[in-house]
Amino acid sequence: MSDTVVLIVEDQYDHAVMIQAMLDYRHLAQRTRVASSLAEGQSYLRGEWPFIDRLKDPIPDLIILDHWLPDGTGLDLLEWLALEPSLHTIPVVVFTACEDPAVERQVLDLGVKAYIRKVKGFDELAQAIEDLQLTDNHEAWVAQLQADLKAG
Repeated sequence: MSDTVVLIVEDQYDHAVMIQAMLDYRHLAQRTRVASSLAEGQSYLRGEWPFIDRLKDPIPDLIILDHWLPDGTGLDLLEWLALEPSLHTIPVVVFTACEDPAVERQVLDLGVKAYIRKVKGFDELAQAIEDLQLTDNHEAWVAQLQADLKAG
């Protein structure tokens, strides 16, 4: 995933910086962008001002999402994403302090790739992203193999 763009939707600046540092240290993202609220995350994803330059602020390949945001929740963003035809396929990893099992079930039902509690740390977040990379690469490899077999 070294060439990926990751959108971090996180309202706590220090957490966002630590996530960026972990992604950089492990070479898991080429570029990261941070949105500090639900509204800012939606504006980024829609390409609205100040995110209108898609060369500078491209559609992300992955979203790392906190649950508790100042103007809503991660669930709100996930429900909105599900209704957006051009965005609903972006993988999302929730990294949150929320320990409510009902919230975890809800976000997983909405297609989140991983739900990681912040108390488990950044190593578990990195592992989930690495696992997602392996899964994506494997699926692409299988699809290419199937296409080659049909053509050959």
